[in-house]
Amino acid sequence: MRKPILFIIIVFMAASTGFAGWSRGGLFGADVRALVADPRNPDTLFLGTSQGEVYISSDGGRFWSNPRDGVPFPGYVVDNLVVDRYGRVWAACWGLWGGGVIAVSADGGKTWSRRDAGLEEFSVRAMAVDSRNPEVLFVGGLTGVYRSRDSGQTWTQISDRENVESLAVDPRDDNRLYVGTWRQAWRTDDGGATWVKIDQGMVLDTDVFTINIDPANPDSVWLSTCGWVYSSANRGNQWTRYKNGFNNRRIQSVAIDPTDSHSIYAGSVAGLYRTSDSGQGWELISGEDFVVNAVVLHKGRPNRIVVATEGDGIYVSQDKGKTFQRSSHGLRNVRIASLAVDPDVSGRIFAAVLFGGRASGIYQSANSGQTWDRLNETKLPEVLCIAVRHDAEPKFLVGTEQGVFWSDDGKVWTHSEPQMVPVRVDKILQFNQVRLFAASSEGVLTSKDAGKSWYRLGDAKGRTADIALGTIDGKRALYALTETGMLVFDGAGWSSISGGPEKGRTLAVSTEGNRELVVVAGVQGVQSGHVDAQRHWHSVSSPKLAFASVLESGDALGRGVYLTSRDATDLFRASGDSWKTVPLPGHSLEIAAIAEDPFHSGRFYLGTGGQGVFIYAGSSTGLEPTYSAGSGGETK
Repeated sequence: MRKPILFIIIVFMAASTGFAGWSRGGLFGADVRALVADPRNPDTLFLGTSQGEVYISSDGGRFWSNPRDGVPFPGYVVDNLVVDRYGRVWAACWGLWGGGVIAVSADGGKTWSRRDAGLEEFSVRAMAVDSRNPEVLFVGGLTGVYRSRDSGQTWTQISDRENVESLAVDPRDDNRLYVGTWRQAWRTDDGGATWVKIDQGMVLDTDVFTINIDPANPDSVWLSTCGWVYSSANRGNQWTRYKNGFNNRRIQSVAIDPTDSHSIYAGSVAGLYRTSDSGQGWELISGEDFVVNAVVLHKGRPNRIVVATEGDGIYVSQDKGKTFQRSSHGLRNVRIASLAVDPDVSGRIFAAVLFGGRASGIYQSANSGQTWDRLNETKLPEVLCIAVRHDAEPKFLVGTEQGVFWSDDGKVWTHSEPQMVPVRVDKILQFNQVRLFAASSEGVLTSKDAGKSWYRLGDAKGRTADIALGTIDGKRALYALTETGMLVFDGAGWSSISGGPEKGRTLAVSTEGNRELVVVAGVQGVQSGHVDAQRHWHSVSSPKLAFASVLESGDALGRGVYLTSRDATDLFRASGDSWKTVPLPGHSLEIAAIAEDPFHSGRFYLGTGGQGVFIYAGSSTGLEPTYSAGSGGETK
């Protein structure tokens, strides 16, 4: 267990633009898990993301900025934010690998102080601050509820109730606390000395996601749950369930209009709903492709609705829900699955974006990543890889969760034959103008008509994680990383590599230097080697990286091969049997894709699994030789 520490400043652990040669691409969005407005200023908003980031907007959500130009809580999900009456911002986070964080910022998120001494291993899922006395805090999580009366310097457990999902404190009396769990709700009226289960009118398996107390009438309480919406007029002693008008039952947030307590907003996994008659009837006021995690209303802006979505950033309505505008400028919590540079047009680059909502799809930039626009008009399944071809038709191919799609213009797409659903296609490689290969959940696929139809290559039926083009005995060959190990196809059939790697997640072949270098990387590290004509593996030393990935830039023919790791501070590029490095633009970057720019020597693009696009525009000599296999793996 980590030692209890008070008032430490959380270390800088993520991307900034202060590294030589690096800049950020202007592709915006976020997986927003928490959203709150400053009660004193309606135009000051804070949001937290699933990547541990906290952003601020000073203009009602039009533009967003990262106050510390980095990630204050790497490895944690910022699930709760509260602004107290002093203007301090409180964050409660749970860890992707366990534990949690409770922290406070007195300068708008620029610096944070930990306030979780003794609770470092507590997975925090809910937080409440007394509106009258901000020294009084409550947190709930998987193993109970805790209270602090000194701004988080010390904590006392007041309940061992498990799987706490939500909290709310009565604004009249901080001894009255409501607790929502994965199964129904509880209340204490004496500061946690005794608890009563408040479940009258509630079904047994009700998971209570949020609790909202009407500030004008604190006896009136609203709940969002896995089974529609509940309200109580008597502090939870009796509940009424409302579902008339809902098209789905999973309601993740509820908000009371501060100017009209009869108007309630409910954020669901399929859109935002509103009632104007205290819950009797509900209407959908947004698209059903909104996955709403939070709704913010403020009496200072009575016509404004700010909606936080899962994977799709922020949407704002200035006319009480008649229209919504996406408002994510400055939010860089964007998941990139694949990048591809147009080999025919300078400055044109494409990205497969996994927002998780309506904004998912293919984006293009015409100015080397500075600004981006949505490209695809056809609705596509989640795009996992992009292939952009030189002087060929079709110009574009993508691999998805439901097979391959092709397009001549990137806007209108056609599903390739056969339409095997579901078949996951993670990578597409071009052998020539008409012959292509693909790594899929159904083995290695191939096409002889430029990607319009596909069939299985040989008898490679096992799940294939990655493929790469190389040579065997001077002849073109296809390497495949399968669930049974690494295989090679020489045009006649598949064969195994004697002594080759048996496990890995990614595969690449570097053709630079005198000999071809085959690299396999995964959770267990990196393995590099040469394959001779008899299919024997000859190992060479590799950089010592755990949780590693090896990525090919572009079409794999004469293009770069890169090594990265979520714990590495440098990016490695293969150069024969050696590796050159460049410092990454931050720590804890999950690099998912790399694309070199054929029109600009030394420029390449990084696509990350949660921090958008980075652009390196250093000189071609910026990659310095720092690792040589010939030196036995020692850094020079």
